[in-house]
Amino acid sequence: MRRFHVFLVLVSGVAGLASYRPLAGASRGAPLTTEQLQVYGDFIESFSKMNFKFVSNRTFPLDLSSVGKDAVCLQGLQLEGTVEPQKAVHSLSPEVLRAYPIHLIGEREESAILTQRDANFAAHGANAADMSSDLGVLVLSEIVFDKTHRFAVLKSVFLCGSHCNSAVVHVLEKVGSRWTATTRRPCSFEVNRANPRS
Repeated sequence: MRRFHVFLVLVSGVAGLASYRPLAGASRGAPLTTEQLQVYGDFIESFSKMNFKFVSNRTFPLDLSSVGKDAVCLQGLQLEGTVEPQKAVHSLSPEVLRAYPIHLIGEREESAILTQRDANFAAHGANAADMSSDLGVLVLSEIVFDKTHRFAVLKSVFLCGSHCNSAVVHVLEKVGSRWTATTRRPCSFEVNRANPRS
């Protein structure tokens, strides 16, 4: 375990600097609203049962162009302006983790974790024990609400190395005081994309 931490520190210094690229055209949005924080928190809490350990501390712009306006998951929804979520990024604060044993990580740590996972995959193949027990890094997009604020759309990405990245566009519904992704089917599901944030 100690060797892994030393490896993370070394790789994060080199790989993090080499891979750092600000998102093209992305800008810092206004601070997250209480409602946005609740969506992120409820979403992370619902996925905490999957035992993932890491969440990126930065969102990425939400681009729904691949979903299409006629997608079944969006039927009946009148989305608020989608221009800001296509350009903005935000930093997530520890409050969205709600004391779950999950760590917010930055780009350097993300790069180090993915580099280690790729090294494990190369050394042990798809059956590497830690590949099944560690899902990788969860990264969340910006959020767009419908005009009634009963529904929220966001994209989740699991980064787990070169061989298993996946992305899902979710429609969350506010049921009572909580946001849930179980009342509507996901808009799209993609596996093994080189850049699943796009």
